[in-house]
Amino acid sequence: MFRKISGCIIVLTCLTMSMCGYRQKGIGASDTIYVFSDEETRQIVGSAIDTTFSFGYRSPEFIKFFKTVWKPLDSFPEVTRFKNLIVIADLNKTGLGMKIAKGILPPEKYHLAEQDSIFIYAIDDVWVDGQMVVVIAGKDLKRMNQNILEQKGWLYEKFNQKFEQTEKADIYSKGEQKKMSRTLCEKYQWTLRIQHDYVIIRESNLRKFVWIGRGYPYRWLSVSWENGIKTEWLTANGLFEKRQQIGKYYQDTETDKRFLGTYFTQFGEWNALRMSGLWYRTKEAKGGPFVTYAFYDSKTDRTFVIDIVLFDPGANSSILLRQVEIIAETFTTKMTDTYYDDVSEYGK
Repeated sequence: MFRKISGCIIVLTCLTMSMCGYRQKGIGASDTIYVFSDEETRQIVGSAIDTTFSFGYRSPEFIKFFKTVWKPLDSFPEVTRFKNLIVIADLNKTGLGMKIAKGILPPEKYHLAEQDSIFIYAIDDVWVDGQMVVVIAGKDLKRMNQNILEQKGWLYEKFNQKFEQTEKADIYSKGEQKKMSRTLCEKYQWTLRIQHDYVIIRESNLRKFVWIGRGYPYRWLSVSWENGIKTEWLTANGLFEKRQQIGKYYQDTETDKRFLGTYFTQFGEWNALRMSGLWYRTKEAKGGPFVTYAFYDSKTDRTFVIDIVLFDPGANSSILLRQVEIIAETFTTKMTDTYYDDVSEYGK
């Protein structure tokens, strides 16, 4: 059995080094990370890995953006086509973990791991396209655990960036509505890349409000704006009040104060205030997660609020919510022909 597994590793390593031949796409859910280690190693570093991927949202139950699935090392050859893999190798043991680390890492990187100089290595598209493989290897497992905690932001972003890259390609794989994007540009001097099956639900130049969306599971995205700097929108209380106003346009929805979270983050080219939480309707038992961004655009001297709403009861809707965020992040006030030339046409 061990010889058979070792053979698999050698074959897979050859595939890694080869640049020829057909490259398959990664399989499996984009929000699932498979983690491979022996039980003893997991006892030491398991909590650090799970903490790294503990970010999420309420729907109303807490749902993580990434779920970690722990597996024994000997099952690794069976899942090398999956999108997200972490291999944790104790280099004190001449077992399968060491063989995997040696097979994937360049010799100089493996040597550094043996010296406990660098523990974590991220490699794109090792066996299939759209894949992120992380090797965590070393001899001092306590130092390894500490290093994971120190680098958890970096480690999380490696998988998050790959998620956004592969999901964005999937979102626009069937084309997009360039005509609608052009229309928004001509009317309002802003635009975004719109997935092929979204429609404009409501728009009002007087209210400075545009609402687009698609059918069940319901995904809504709206853009609101005002001239000049609306400083109140860039505060937690002010953005809450603005979102309450937007909720009236969404057929009387409310924002639940109990689960609000706000912080400043990067949204496209802007430093934005991000608010997230739950929306609900008072007249019927409906609700779900929302995400709102507020920022000032100095180029056009306008303050924008971009609001994202999801209604998908009883489902783990993490991927859907994040897909709408990816669409929202294509928002731009730069009006150039290149913006349209770079995207595929869908419906004229």
